[in-house]
Amino acid sequence: MSDEEEEFECKLSKVESLEEWFSQEFGPEGECRPCLLAPLASLYLGVLEKEGATEEGEALSEAYDTGDILTIAKAMDTIKSRAKEDLRKELEDLDCLAQSYKEEEE
Repeated sequence: MSDEEEEFECKLSKVESLEEWFSQEFGPEGECRPCLLAPLASLYLGVLEKEGATEEGEALSEAYDTGDILTIAKAMDTIKSRAKEDLRKELEDLDCLAQSYKEEEE
């Protein structure tokens, strides 16, 4: 991590599993949870690629090809649970980032 980058700190009291979180279509403020799946999966793939986790990346791509939100979310949870600590932390930070995302008012 370069000196310019700040380390992300999750402010949520609880980060849900992605399968649990994506099981609800809308969040408490009406935010579209499925709308965040593609960008989150893309971020996961980027991290996995950077870390050389090609098998995990392929597993995520296969799950993504099913088009089923909960299948994809479960695959992401499984990848995260099996990852080494540094990689798992980075993926957990992405989960927190997605779950704390708020749409900007126009």
